[in-house]
Parts: sequence; C-alpha cells; structure tokens
Amino acid sequence: MGRDRSPAFRLSRRDLLGGGVGTAVWALGGWAGADAVEPGALVPGELPRRVLALYKSHEPYSALEGTLRKTATLNEIHSWAQMPLNWLGMMVDYHDVSRGLPELPVMGRYRGVVTWFQSDDIDDPLAYAHWLGAQVRAGRRVVILGTLGAFQDRRTGASTGAEALAEALRPTGLEFPGRWTTDQRVIEIRFKDPRMVEFERKLPPGLPNYYQVLSRHRESRSHLVLGRRDEAQSDSHMVVTGPWGGFAGSEYVRHIAALPYAAVPERGTQAGVDDTTAAAPDVYVSRWLINPFAFFQDALGIADWPRPDVTTLNGRRIAYSHIDGDGMRNESEVHRGALSGEVILDEILRRYVRPTTVSVVAAEVHPRLLGDQRSQALARTMLALPHVEAGSHSFFHPLDWERKTRSFDLPGQPYSVETETTGSIRYIERHLLPPDKRVSVFQWSGSTRVNEEAIAAVDRLGVPNINGGDSMFDRQWPSYTRVAPLMRQVGEHWQAYTSAANENLYTNLWTGPFYGYKYVVETFRNTETPRRVSPINIYYHFYSGERLAALAALRSVYDWTLGQPVAPIFTSEYLAIVAGFRTTKIARSAEGWRIWNHGALRTLRFDRVDRGVDLARSRGVLGWRRHQGSLYVHLSGPDEALIVLGDGGGRPFVSAASHHVSEFTVASDGIAFKLSGVGPKSVAVGGLAPGREVRVALSDGRSAWRLRVRADRDGVVAFDAGAGATATVRLS
Repeated sequence: MGRDRSPAFRLSRRDLLGGGVGTAVWALGGWAGADAVEPGALVPGELPRRVLALYKSHEPYSALEGTLRKTATLNEIHSWAQMPLNWLGMMVDYHDVSRGLPELPVMGRYRGVVTWFQSDDIDDPLAYAHWLGAQVRAGRRVVILGTLGAFQDRRTGASTGAEALAEALRPTGLEFPGRWTTDQRVIEIRFKDPRMVEFERKLPPGLPNYYQVLSRHRESRSHLVLGRRDEAQSDSHMVVTGPWGGFAGSEYVRHIAALPYAAVPERGTQAGVDDTTAAAPDVYVSRWLINPFAFFQDALGIADWPRPDVTTLNGRRIAYSHIDGDGMRNESEVHRGALSGEVILDEILRRYVRPTTVSVVAAEVHPRLLGDQRSQALARTMLALPHVEAGSHSFFHPLDWERKTRSFDLPGQPYSVETETTGSIRYIERHLLPPDKRVSVFQWSGSTRVNEEAIAAVDRLGVPNINGGDSMFDRQWPSYTRVAPLMRQVGEHWQAYTSAANENLYTNLWTGPFYGYKYVVETFRNTETPRRVSPINIYYHFYSGERLAALAALRSVYDWTLGQPVAPIFTSEYLAIVAGFRTTKIARSAEGWRIWNHGALRTLRFDRVDRGVDLARSRGVLGWRRHQGSLYVHLSGPDEALIVLGDGGGRPFVSAASHHVSEFTVASDGIAFKLSGVGPKSVAVGGLAPGREVRVALSDGRSAWRLRVRADRDGVVAFDAGAGATATVRLS
C-alpha cells in the first residue's frame, strides 16, 4: 500500500509534525492503522489466505539476553515456519492459547491452525483437542509441528486419557498411543518420502527417539514411518499430511547441532540473533529435516492457489538498497581527512546510480548536538541526489526500543519515542531535504526489536518501516531456517524485515574481518536458486566507508548485482509491495482468479503450472514469465484483475521488464507502454511467432531511435530501452 502524496496528505502531515523538538501529543484516538488485524467474512470464492499460529506464553524461550516468555515474535513458528508460509502466499496471525481459545466465528477468515509447542501441558487439554477437531469439521486445516501439547492439564497436572483424546481428534484421524523409547538399537525407518523428508540434512543413523503416532484417516499420506524392532504393530507415522492438515513429530521437523565457538569461521556472524536457542559460548545451527515448502503446501491444501509474490516485479527479481545512518561522521582510512559518509557519497552513491534509501541519525547532523556544518552539508548533498530517497534512522539512535537505551544520551535530551520517530522525521524534512522530497522510510536502530508505540508513531505519519530479520543463507548458515519472514506482528501494527543481513553481522559487530560483507552474495544466490524466496537487498551502514576492506567488499556486492537481471526499486516501493501482500484478496471464480485489494503488489505466482495466461480473457495483466517451474504473472496496476490460465498465446505481452510499466496499450498492429525508474532499462516481449522480425520505436525524452529485432524460438524479443527517467516503447 503506497503512501498518499496528495497536497491534502502533506498538509495533514505537516500538522502532525508541528511543535517542539522533543514532544508531540496525539489526538487521534482509535486509529489502528490500515493493516490492523480485524475479523471479517470472506466473499464467495475468496481464498482464506491467513493461518492462525498458536503459542503458549507460559513456555520459556531461550534468547541471548536470557530466558524469556514466548510472544508473537519469540516463538518457533515466527522464527522458522513463517518464512515458508509467507513464500506460499500465506499471512500468519498469532494467538496466545494461555489466554484462551479464539471463538469459532472469528476462525472463519483462516485456512487453518498451526502449532509448534515444546511442552505437553495446556489448560483443559480435552477442550483444546475438541476445539481442534471442530476446526477440521468446519473445513479448516490443523497443522501440528513437534508435540500435540495437550497430554496434561496445566492447572491440575492430570494426564489426558488416550481414548478421550483420540475421540476429540477423530476428524484428524490422529492417535497418540505413546510407547516411547530412546533406545536407538530398536528404532528403524520403515518408509521415507524423499520429496518430504531429509530436505537439508539426512536423518542420523541413530534415530533420536520413538513414540507411536497413528494416522487413521483413509486419505492421509505418510511421509516418514518409524517402527520398533522389538515390538509388533509398531508403525509410527512421524510425518503425515491429509485433507485435515498435517503432523511432523518432535526431533523430525528440524535438526539442531551445536557449533563450538572456536569452530565458527573467521568472518563470523552475530551468533544466535535469529536462531535464539543458542546459549553462549555455543552457536546452534539448525537445518530442516522436513521440506517446509512441500509440507505446508500439502498440509494446508493450497497447491493450486496463486501466491502473492514480493520477490519479483514484471518477471525480474527485485533489488533494493538502504543505508543505516551510523558512522557517517567517522574518520575514514580510505581518503585522508575524509568522513566515512563522504567516502560512501563519492565511491558508492555517485558511482552506482541505483535507487538507494539513505538515512541519517538526526543528532549526528544537528549542529547544536553532535553535528556541524560539514555533516549537515554532506547529508543535504546525498539526500538531494535524484536516485536517493530519504530515510530516518532515529534521532539519538536507540539501542533497545523496549528498554529505552540509546547510543547518544545527551544532557537535557530525555528519551522519547516521539522524538526518535516524529522528531527525527521533522528535522530531516525541514533542514536536510529539498522542497520536493519527503522522508520515505523509517529504519529501526539498535536491536530493531521495537514496541507497538514506536511503530504506531510512524504509521500515523504514513511512513513505512523496516529493519530486523537479518537473513543469512551461506556456507556457514546453510539453511532456510536463517531466512527471515517478511514481517512481524506487533499488536495491531507490523514491522517489515530486511531481505538480507548487513555488514555489521558479517564483520563480527564491526570487529573484523572488515571484508566480511562480500559473503552476502552467497545469501543472494541461495535465496534465488532453486527457488526465489527473497529479493536482493544491499543493506549497510556509512561506516563501511571507514575501512578499505569494507569498501572493497561493498563494491564487490554492487558489481555482482549489476550483472544480475533485476528490477531495481526504492526501499519504500518494496515496503509498499509487502503492504500489498498483507491486504491482497484472491477468489476463485467460474472465469478464473479474481485479484483485488493488492495495492502496490504486482506479481502472482503459480507453482507447478505448465500453462501460460489467456490474455484475451484476462484483465489487468501485463504478461507472464515461467521461472524455476513456476508461472509469474505481472499485473498492470492496483485495480481488480482477472487471471485466466490458458495456452499463453493470442497477442504480444511483457515477458520481463527492468522497471515499472505503465500506459500499457494493445492495438491490432502491436503494443505500446512506458518504462519508468532509475537506471538503464531493458525489456523482453513475448507472444510473437518464433523468428518473426519486429520493429521497435523508442524514446527517452532526450532522443528517439528505432530497432529491428528477431524473436527467438520461444517467440520472445529482448532489447535495451535507454537510461532516461522514462522510456516509451512501441512494438509492431
């Protein structure tokens, strides 16, 4: 969902930003944000794109700062399962079962329930089991990872009877006889489905445990069956899916291994930032045993559903970049007497003309605080560049937004959420930006674990937010378990995560090796192949301009990205696409797939589809492209669209484009459209007869030229369209 930039919005925002430096009192009672989670009925045919993740706040969660109570962020589903669920097009809401169970009418908006409990006790376990059974009877799916979590009453300590539990869970067909053993000599594998298990790691020769789980639903499919050599009738269905949902038992969902601190490779990372089961001095590395993409797809029964996709724009992988404001004033070793920010300006921003979000820490620029005329002039120069949009990285750089600690505790400047958010935005807009620019992004500082009050403050201004997540997928962390989800839910608000980690983590919190950021390219590669799960996100701080090795690493990342077929966009544009992901509605109709309320999101992905798009019967579709066995469909705008799958023929269409496409028209003799955005533009047009020669007329506002190009054997022509701010393309 993009921000309204109309004059009325700007006037309203100026009113909100008025007042003194430190405080602002809001009189907007009841505002909950456009993305607040609200129950609501689905329209006929609408796909329920949400799942409800249950957690127990009474369970402990081991984090770097000690043992904490579980929350909507600190739980196994958010840490590891939400990412594949997001990739499958699903939104995840969280609910604490320690506070009771949701009422059935509220559940109408959900496709199903997902649990990943670590304890076996719960309040009134039979009532909980009956509630799960009721979900299945109502047509929803129940997906259980780990333990059922309802074998003992938390209040009384009484065990749940096996027969009563089986009766309550009868709609799932699951039974839990038990027969537990850890004697590895008697445990054996009787069947394993290679599509579903041993995804990132083989099962160990000595299996960790056995307990009997029976799946009696006749339509269930077992993917991992264990048995006991010392007992008859001991088949145990440890991984199973069916029309009721799915189950994957404890110790068979993912594998966790301790990596001794001394064995951590030199380049290092911030151990345990995401995989917070770590307890210093060890680092715990986890890998999926089940295939989470296949498991959740089958368990939720969503194989043929279109997926709203945030990784791709017009068939190209999205690339965006943002700079956190830390270290702008640091003295650099790269050029004698230069500031790190000046090095980044000269060596990166002026050399690589790509859409970039540049943020500052307001106190480091403010001449009455930590800044001076030089730092203020530097910030103004950077933020005035046409390929730069402005971000705020707070006022005094909070280190912990919940504990209210800051990098800069200056006399007479008490901690204030309004100062850090609204105050910093106001200062940047009034003193650093040219008249035609606004702050477009708020970039969280420090731990980035922010509270609802802070997110609400930037939401009131219509400014999207980002940071946190810090995905890594490389030789040291070779697993999707280290790839972050798209966002986290904080009360009625949302915090968007970055798509990759920054150089602070690749350099052991800026202690070295300072060339470490070059390894982020491994994450970019691994999140593209064999499946595209994330955009490219070049994310760093100004202090990368402090060290020669860090600057060289940063250049290598930019140079690698320049060689990739990407769609470069601003960070604010990516965040608008993520907002569109949250709100997208999809319905199955007699004609095809209706798509609406998708905001800035422009891509729907169909997995394992061998057809194209029937463009004559579809509406609001620019074109389509096949990639890695999936069909990526490009929408033309925010209006309701209709996607009808077919043979893919009929007329020319946009197969891939490097930039935003607008004013798309189709005539009897060809098509015409405009490309807009920063940097060199290119486009591929499909739907032509193989070998056909076509004429292309192009103009970029400064010059016009013509091309003759021949379609390849797939009926696609590809050509460059100049580097102007806009390019007009006519093909006949």
